[in-house]
Amino acid sequence: MREFLRNLSFCFAVGSFGGLCYAVGLWAMGHYGFNRWLGVDIAPYLSNAYLYQRVVWGGICGLIFLLPWQKSWFARGFFLSLIPAGIMLLLLLPMRGYGPGALALGALTPLVIILACAIGGIAASGLLRAQGK
Repeated sequence: MREFLRNLSFCFAVGSFGGLCYAVGLWAMGHYGFNRWLGVDIAPYLSNAYLYQRVVWGGICGLIFLLPWQKSWFARGFFLSLIPAGIMLLLLLPMRGYGPGALALGALTPLVIILACAIGGIAASGLLRAQGK
């Protein structure tokens, strides 16, 4: 039981770090014009509320690192990041009125969301690997 709680807290912590990397990555893509270049209308404002929400949800999403994955840490981070990206594209953003895949924000919105989630997932997986997990 103690080992499970330890792994749970590790996964939440690295997920929070991944959420921070996701938030900063998405902000940077919007701030430096990458999203505009792709024709995607996502340019978040970097604020405490923006960061806090993504760090907390990143920690919750980090619990997917409890799944057994013995392959490359890079592949683990990328492929497991597709789970929260799918939830965002198929559930959360359509509920906010952006349509399936949030295509109302631009045709390449799914690419931007997948890239931002991959940044967070790979960063979290790398930190998890650095801790020996």
